[in-house]
This record gives sequence, C-alpha cells and structure tokens, in this order.
Amino acid sequence: MLVGRSIRSHLIRPMIQVRVLQFSSASAAAVEAERTIREGPRHDWNRHEIKSIYDSPLLDLLFHGAQVHRHAQNFREVQQCTLLSIKTGGCSEDCSYCPQSSRYDTGLKAQKLMDKDAVIEAAKKARETGSTRFCMGAAWRDTIGRKTNFNQILEYVKEIRGMGMEVCCTLGMIEKQQALELKKAGLTAYNHNLDTSREYYPNIITTRSYDERLQTLKFVREAGINVCSGGIIGLGEAEEDRVGLLHTLATLPTHPESVPINALVAVKGTPLQDQKPVEIWEMIRMIATARIVMPKAMVRLSAGRVRFSMVEQAMCFLSGANSIFTGDKLLTTPNNDYDADQLMFKVLGLIPKAPSFSDDASKPFEAENCEAASASG
Repeated sequence: MLVGRSIRSHLIRPMIQVRVLQFSSASAAAVEAERTIREGPRHDWNRHEIKSIYDSPLLDLLFHGAQVHRHAQNFREVQQCTLLSIKTGGCSEDCSYCPQSSRYDTGLKAQKLMDKDAVIEAAKKARETGSTRFCMGAAWRDTIGRKTNFNQILEYVKEIRGMGMEVCCTLGMIEKQQALELKKAGLTAYNHNLDTSREYYPNIITTRSYDERLQTLKFVREAGINVCSGGIIGLGEAEEDRVGLLHTLATLPTHPESVPINALVAVKGTPLQDQKPVEIWEMIRMIATARIVMPKAMVRLSAGRVRFSMVEQAMCFLSGANSIFTGDKLLTTPNNDYDADQLMFKVLGLIPKAPSFSDDASKPFEAENCEAASASG
C-alpha cells in the first residue's frame, strides 16, 4: 500500500505542477477577458494592463477577444453604415493624414454644404442597400459662426431620423448648446475621434488640442447623445501610442458606445503620403484589445478596410468588430465594393444589425447577452 501511494503521489505531483504552470503562464488577454466576462466593464484600467493585453500572443488575443465578443454582443450581427461628406475640403486644420485640409495639395476641391435634397436622396439610397446608420461629415474645425449651415444640418438629422435610421454627425468641435440642439433634432451619435495617444497627438495635429477633443466628447455625453470616438493606426506612432489611445477611451466615465478603428489610407499630397500600409495583424490586435477593455462598445472596422481580403476581415469580426461602412467612399477615400460586401455577409453568415435607438449601452452587463448570442448562432 505504501508503495502504491508513493507511486501515485509521484504521478500526481507533476500533473499538479503542470496545471499550476499553465495557469501562471496564462496570457493577459486570457486573464482580463475572463474577468471582463465575470465582472463586466471597468473604467479603472491602467496602461500596463492594456499593454499586456495588446502584447498577448496574437492567436490568444484573437481567441479571447472572440470570447468577450460572444458574451457581450450578438456576435454574428454586423451593422452596415454609410458615411457621406456633406461639406468637402477647405478645412483650416492641419491633420497630417487628411486630404481635406486646405494646407495640402491633394487635388481635392473645396465644396459648399450639400443641399437637403441631395443628402436625403443619399440617405434613402443607403437605407435601400442595407445601411441602418447614416453618418454625415463636414470638413470644419468647428461649428462656431456657422449658424445657417448648422440649422440646415439639424433639418437633415430630423428627416433622416424620421426614415427610421440611426443618424451620426462629425462636424468638428461643437459647443454645449449645439450638442443639445442636435439631441433635440434626434441625433443618435456624434463622432469625434481622438486619433492617437495624447503624447503622439502633437506630431499629427497642431491646430486643435487633445483637451479640446475631450471637451467636445464631454458636451456630447452631457447632451445625452451617444459618443463615437476611436482613432487611426499607421500614422507613424509606436505601439505604446495605440495602447495610450485605448487607455484614454477605456478610462472615460462612460465608454464610447462606438469605437471606430481606422487604418491610415495614405493620400498623395499629405505629410503621411509615404506611410507603410497597416498589416491585418495590427488591426486584429487593436480590435481584440478594444473588445476586451470596452466590451459593450460597437467596434467599427472603418477606413482602410478596402485593403483587406474577406478572410482578413473575417478575423476582424471574429476578434470583436461588429460594424462596417458601406458605399464606394469614406468621405473622400475609396471603400469596399457593395457586391463584395454582400457576398462576404453571405459567406460568413453575418446578420445585418437593425437600427437601435434605446439606451442599451447603459444597461448592466448581464450573462443573458451570452445566451442571446448563442441562440443567434
């Protein structure tokens, strides 16, 4: 008997040691994804924690981003959005990536605000082709002193919302009263990207401060409008800057309901025209990390998607993205072909997401979400 016990103890002890070793070597993505699923969203992330998630082995990060995505979202649903430039070019800002800046010679001619009939017609076409969110962008630094144009946009918002679509605007910096007026008109969301980390930001833009961007987000939030804010990768930033961007967003008092992840589309004539294209692995790291640290947000696979194959996009959806922009343009840069997107939805079994006007983002993070996601599969 003693010999038997001795043999069993010699066999069991190494097994325990292996299990302990496996547990202790679990990636940050695994640990934090499990905690997110168990405890829900948090707002006290530090940079080291987010960096550890971002630096996790890629397949591990993708897998655990997918786990959180299935728990927090209806994982097969992908929202189709359309982005229209309603006022193109002539912007006074010096954003290094933007062909609409008046400071760069990109061959883009400045245009006036589109009239109502043209905008509404574009919105109707977007709805007919499956978009449930219509986004309008104007190349302005801010809306101060643009009362006539701003009032026109309020009319656009009212009519498009009346069509049963979500409505988003990106008009530069806005004042508190203007945010309230947009809310009253029925605006669903306001986009104002932070672009990159606070530290790297001055290398990209000097005409608007990081704090001014955060102030706009504050006005939007206080007005009761959903916040849409993300960034661009491929600007020449370090990975630490990508982590810094996610850290700023994930430590806001309320996470943005929408987090666009853009890959730079380098445009000739801009200071960033020679930047190296973003690799799909970089997008996956950003998307999966964003999903783990902001589980309830819509993570939007945005600009630069045109460079990625269906297989590469599938990995983005798997890791946590659940929105795309459709149509042949994103403001002024190329976008994916409509028929190719429809084929992708069919092949991957994606379900178009219906518009949502409820305050879902404020509801508790509940396990029922996981059951709903499983049922949809």
